[in-house]
Amino acid sequence: MNKNISFKLLLAAVAAAFIAASANIINDYFDIEIDKINRPERILASGELNVRTALIIYFFFILGGTALSSLVHVQAMLVVVGSIILTFFYSYKLKKIPLLGNAVVAFMTGLAFLFGGVAVGKISAAVFPFIFAFTINFMREVVKDMEDTEGDTRANVFTFPVKYGFENAKTLLYVVGLFLLIAMLIPYLLKIFNAKYLAVIAGSVVPMLVYSMYILHKGNDRASYGRVSFLLKLQMVFGLIAILLGV
Repeated sequence: MNKNISFKLLLAAVAAAFIAASANIINDYFDIEIDKINRPERILASGELNVRTALIIYFFFILGGTALSSLVHVQAMLVVVGSIILTFFYSYKLKKIPLLGNAVVAFMTGLAFLFGGVAVGKISAAVFPFIFAFTINFMREVVKDMEDTEGDTRANVFTFPVKYGFENAKTLLYVVGLFLLIAMLIPYLLKIFNAKYLAVIAGSVVPMLVYSMYILHKGNDRASYGRVSFLLKLQMVFGLIAILLGV
């Protein structure tokens, strides 16, 4: 990898970190009242950070992320600006629409990989990491909605579990989980990734995914959904390790 590409990747990574931080801030800003019920330990909900300071930090991050991405190239900057707009409207309105809000969060997570591909002009290499990250995070967002139904119901936020019930949410997760199991095999079968990828996937991600679905099937309480959410996060980590080793 030449120095120019390495420098662009570094700029893109810092810009992506800034935009991710800004997304968390604006989401917490719009969710203060809900978080007082669901997650009172969060910094805005607990009062550790005041709203004015949070918004100043938010604007610093979006301006910093935009400026850094402009040093990569125009396409990267357009991705960042689009991300800022999308995360704002997600926090303000879209998250209240069943599944659409979940899909937006999952898309933004996967977009980090597409953004890296755009930054170095190799977007095709980022397609499968995007699909993997999108699917895992879509599942995790639905599980988190199941975990947070009490606060969402009080705030009149009609997430999929609130509107259609836990059993329908579980069925959706089983279907998406099955899709993910199949999708993870495709890059190996197409010889995109090598045997190391398959070994890590088969030895970590698949067992954790199956166990997650088992917990989901047996558990009907907030603690169970919290465990599934944590396991899905771990699967994301091991999946990325598999991809890195399999290249």
